[in-house]
Amino acid sequence: MRYSRLSVPVVAGLVIAATIASPTPASATNFLTATITITSPTRPDPAPVAVAVEQSSDRAYVSNTFDGTVSVIDLQSNTVATTIPHGPTSIGDGASAIAVDEPHRQVYVANYNSHTVSVIDTTTNAVIKVIPYDSTRGIGKGPTGIAVDSNLSRAYVANFIDGTVSVIDTSTNSVTAVIPHDSLSGIGNYPIDIAIDAGLHRAYVPNLNDHSVSVIDTTTNSVITVIPHDVATGIGLSPRGIAVDSIRHRAFIANERSGTVSVVDTVTNHVVGVIPNDRTNGIGDGPDGIAVDPDGRQVWVATEWQMTAIDAETLHVIRVIPKEGSYYGSGIQSIGVDSARRHALVVGLNSQTVALMDLDSTAPLVRVSGADRYESSARLSAAEFPAGAPVAYVASGENFPDALSGGAVAGSRGAPLLLVSKESIPAAVGAELTRLRPGRIVVLGGPASVSDGVVGALTAYAPATRVGGVDRYAVSAALSAQAFTPGPPAVYVASGENFPDALAGGAVAGLRGAPVLLVQRDAIPAAVQTELARLRPGKIVILGGVNTVSAGVEGVLGTVAPTTRVAGVDRYDGSAAVSASAFPTGSRTVFIASGNTFPDALSGGPAAASNNAPILLVMRDAIPASVATELSRLRPTRIVVLGGANSVSPAVFDQLGAFLL
Repeated sequence: MRYSRLSVPVVAGLVIAATIASPTPASATNFLTATITITSPTRPDPAPVAVAVEQSSDRAYVSNTFDGTVSVIDLQSNTVATTIPHGPTSIGDGASAIAVDEPHRQVYVANYNSHTVSVIDTTTNAVIKVIPYDSTRGIGKGPTGIAVDSNLSRAYVANFIDGTVSVIDTSTNSVTAVIPHDSLSGIGNYPIDIAIDAGLHRAYVPNLNDHSVSVIDTTTNSVITVIPHDVATGIGLSPRGIAVDSIRHRAFIANERSGTVSVVDTVTNHVVGVIPNDRTNGIGDGPDGIAVDPDGRQVWVATEWQMTAIDAETLHVIRVIPKEGSYYGSGIQSIGVDSARRHALVVGLNSQTVALMDLDSTAPLVRVSGADRYESSARLSAAEFPAGAPVAYVASGENFPDALSGGAVAGSRGAPLLLVSKESIPAAVGAELTRLRPGRIVVLGGPASVSDGVVGALTAYAPATRVGGVDRYAVSAALSAQAFTPGPPAVYVASGENFPDALAGGAVAGLRGAPVLLVQRDAIPAAVQTELARLRPGKIVILGGVNTVSAGVEGVLGTVAPTTRVAGVDRYDGSAAVSASAFPTGSRTVFIASGNTFPDALSGGPAAASNNAPILLVMRDAIPASVATELSRLRPTRIVVLGGANSVSPAVFDQLGAFLL
């Protein structure tokens, strides 16, 4: 959240790498969701440099350093709603850092070249005051960082040239104190950014040229310690960007010249970890933009080549996102967080863009849900599947059988599965189909599940065909016949009368490129028998116990191919057994779904298959013992919960975090 890069003397050094977990490789996950272009009426390069989100108004404020303006983004439509102009009583020269004061509905903009701070009233988006330069009782020279302690009604401004910090009373918008420069025990040389632990009332100031961090007690406005430079165990070379997790009481400092991130315990003010420079498994060269996503328990760090996601608790690198394939702009110096929509706003000074990236694509523990089952399927598709999919599958959200068979096929094709009602395409699903731009759409089930009118309406998005049958069993056979050639290594068989076994097993079938065929408890429908004879599989795997697929049916299946059964004492134990059989060495990602209701998880099979992950079933208010044991064995670094609080309670969601590696 600073002015464009400044040249100051620094000394080269060596980072000793800390031990970290290998990050999860990129999968089908759709990181980049939208790109907003920042324009100016006066010049082609407004140079957006910093962003701050006012969650209560669904707006983001972007400071443009070259033309001295602020762009106001409507986060509901992802468009620039207005631009606050440049002028002596408005935004100043070299607009750089920006911060929101939610209680007072104000935004503060540090103007580096004017040596001033502009105050925006967010109810009108007009500048209501310009706080002037005064080295002893105002804003110092070259303000480059700004942060707000809302609980104390104070804003803190890091003055780069003066080496001071100005303190603003946000109730009166007047400077009440200037914390002086003192490299040994005060503010160091070239303070470039600032972030606050609101719970502890402490502000952290990276000093670019001293390679240190000054710690301010915001209740007394005095420096209580200076955290020193140590390339291996302290602050690295050229600390530049900083973000604070006020929940876990940690400050994360991006060290530009070292290519590392130092982690400070804000209770003790000691460095507790250094994330090393590693363009494959760590931090890229020249980190600058950095932000904390407290809800997702992660930190995002940006360089010109990659984005790195760090688990805020374990300090493991979760994932490295290369810019290639997920282009998020150029000249990255700032990242904002839209918690409500789970977006990271990545500001590109050189590309004149704000990229919206999906925070949940990397969060260690994430819930994917919508207002209903249809929106949930759309959100999961948007999170996991990029635009331009060759095919999208569509099934009824009012019943489960067609989607159970279709999930395996979609998973084997790396394709999403979206839900519709019998007579309409929900708005969220239509919007997702527009984004996906699939080459074709396959509708699962007959007119009793998805009407001819809906199939016709789907052709507005892509050519649509139907795979149907006289019943759920015939549909599963027809889908297998369309999608699979004879001789697959395996076929999975599950009950068509209940959903849990096929829900957990469908993800594995999709991963293995195998069909799921549905049977009755005590009989194999004729259409399924015909399809099994055509397939001639290497083996058959029955999902579920004898109460769902009888021993008699198992015996008949054994005459077709060698047959085994994966089951447990109940649906939860069964999901754990399926996971254990398919992932003997563990899994980096695990999907969690309700074992009591089917809608939220129907679209989860293809997403799990795309992430090489199992689906485990839980109760709304408890994690069954067998599932807990399997989670401990899998040692995941990412858990994705499917469905809202009515499916998986907030308490269970929080408990799942304990199983993350």
